[in-house]
Amino acid sequence: MRSDAFKVKNATLQDGVSIAYVREGNGGVPLLLLHGWPSTKRIFYRNIGPLSEAGFDVVAPDASGWGDSPVHTRLADAVGSAHTFTALMQQLGHERWVLGAFDFGSMTAMHMVNRFGHHIMRQILWNALVPSLPELYERAGIGGDLLQENISLSTHVTDHGTDPDSFAARFDSPDKRRKYVMGFYQGRVWKQGGTVLNLATPGNFDDEAAAFHAQPFEDAIAFRASLNYYAALFHPELLYEPPVLNRQIHTQTMFLYGLSDQIIGQVVTRRAEVAYPNLVGPFLVEGGGHFLCWERPAVFNGAVCCFCRDLIGKAR
Repeated sequence: MRSDAFKVKNATLQDGVSIAYVREGNGGVPLLLLHGWPSTKRIFYRNIGPLSEAGFDVVAPDASGWGDSPVHTRLADAVGSAHTFTALMQQLGHERWVLGAFDFGSMTAMHMVNRFGHHIMRQILWNALVPSLPELYERAGIGGDLLQENISLSTHVTDHGTDPDSFAARFDSPDKRRKYVMGFYQGRVWKQGGTVLNLATPGNFDDEAAAFHAQPFEDAIAFRASLNYYAALFHPELLYEPPVLNRQIHTQTMFLYGLSDQIIGQVVTRRAEVAYPNLVGPFLVEGGGHFLCWERPAVFNGAVCCFCRDLIGKAR
C-alpha cells in the first residue's frame, strides 16, 4: 500500500485545529472511521475504497498532531477528539453518521456517542474499550478493569503516559521511533522478563506493512503529540473535559473481536454484551487481531456493509 493511495484533504475547524483526512464516496452513507495508537488513517487504507464503492461516504481523519494533521497549541486527547471529529463531520455537511472505531478511537467514539448521540446512527467497534461499568460487570461474573488488565501485561501504558516527555526523549532518531512502533504490529516483549505477545496475527504485518504504519511516527513532534492520549489517562487535567465513559450505550452497535489480540483480552466481548443493550454480536474473527480492519479487510468490510445494508439501500 502506498502513502499516496488516496488524496489527503485538510480542514481548519472553528477552534483553529487543522485536521487531515481522506474522504471517498461523497453522497453515500456517512461513515467516520477512528484510528487508535499507534495508527493513523492509513490503517483504513484497505477499507476506504471497498466501503465507498459499497455506498458509504467514508471519512478517515488523522487525530490532531498525528499523521498528516499538524500539531495544535493544545495537544489532542481522546475526549477532545470527540469534539474535533464531530466538528469535522459537520463542516463536511453531515448531521448524522455511522461510527467505526477501535483502540483509543473507541474511547473517542464512546465520548462522542454520550455527548453527541443525536449525530450517531449506529456504530461498529472492534477490539475496543468498553464503558466503565464495574458493578454491572461484577454482577455478570466478568468483573475487572481493562486498564489494569493491560498494565498487568505491559508497561507501555505507564511508559507512555506517566512522563511522556522523558519517554519520547529516549527515542531520539526516526529509526528508533520507527522500530519501536513496528513492534506493536509485529510482536514485542511488553514487560521486562515477559515473553513476546502479539496484537496482530503473526505474519499479517511484514516489514513493509509495519513500516508503512510506523512511518508517520518517525517525526519527533508527532510521536510526542500522540503520547498525549496516554498522558491524559494519568493526568486528567490534560483532558478537554471530563470524560463520559460510565454509561450503558443504547446506540445500535456491532462488536467484532480479532482473536489474535493478546493485550485486549477476549473478556471484553462479554463486557460488550452488558455495555451495549442493542448489540449485534460479538463476533469472533479468526486470522486477525487488534488491527482487524487491516488484517481481515474482506471480513471487516463485509460485516460493515451487512450491518448498514438498510441505510445504504435508503441512500440509493
